[in-house]
Amino acid sequence: MNFKRDTKSFEAYIEFLKANKKSFTIRHGTYTTFIETQYGKNKYETAKFDNRVFIAANMIKRDVKNSQKGQEIMQRYHSKVNFGHRQDIKPFTAERVLNIDISSAYATCLLNSGLITQETFEYVKRLRKEERLPAVGMLARSACYWEYERGECTGIHVDRAETAEVFFYLIEEINLLMKSIEWELGRYFYFYWVDGVFFDYDTPRALVAKVEAILIEAGYRYKYESVSDFRLTKDKREVFRVDMIKNGEQKQYQFSTRNEGRDITAYLANAGKVKHTNFHKPKAAEK
Repeated sequence: MNFKRDTKSFEAYIEFLKANKKSFTIRHGTYTTFIETQYGKNKYETAKFDNRVFIAANMIKRDVKNSQKGQEIMQRYHSKVNFGHRQDIKPFTAERVLNIDISSAYATCLLNSGLITQETFEYVKRLRKEERLPAVGMLARSACYWEYERGECTGIHVDRAETAEVFFYLIEEINLLMKSIEWELGRYFYFYWVDGVFFDYDTPRALVAKVEAILIEAGYRYKYESVSDFRLTKDKREVFRVDMIKNGEQKQYQFSTRNEGRDITAYLANAGKVKHTNFHKPKAAEK
């Protein structure tokens, strides 16, 4: 059975299985979580992707593994912090805002770094904007397995893709680019979100030119988006909401410093002590 992934319903089912001393296996990944018992498998997911996203992900992975630099990056450690937005972001309003969007930022970083071919780059570019990052992000595919016997956790196994460090390398590179822009803009800077930078509409032209020069020199294409009546608010659940008129159309989207996947991970980590730690993948999870 398939369900939308949310922490409360997930926890309730786990507690039910534990209280009734059932044996089961949990596989917890970035976008999906599975609970498998002798009666079947429940799937909890946050998003569904078209097959073209998985095709792009496989093309990227193939190129990365076939490149010398990819092999070198895979042997190094990179920070695993998600630098999608400033950690100290605060609510604000502005009549007008300047917004620069980097076109296909992560795919461009892969190409500029010699990690993918031009053919793969062109295929990724044809994906919808909301599909590109997940396709690249599958480089860091990971899953944690918990094995329960009669309601007690008896084994834990972590499985991470061998190409994960390449994705963390990309995050570091894009973050460095964004930090360079932030430093250049100084007090005129508002915040950045993944590959978009928001800053004061009245930023001196000389500073804007420096930002453009940073992007051009680094080999990134960019475009300006017209943004007005911008408002960023935050509720008690740490959910941010952006309301704005973008290119003449009313837009609204939300993002959160919380993450249901991380909440579930935290719950699982504290659900009970492991009696006999087993670092092999549970048999039930291999099906």
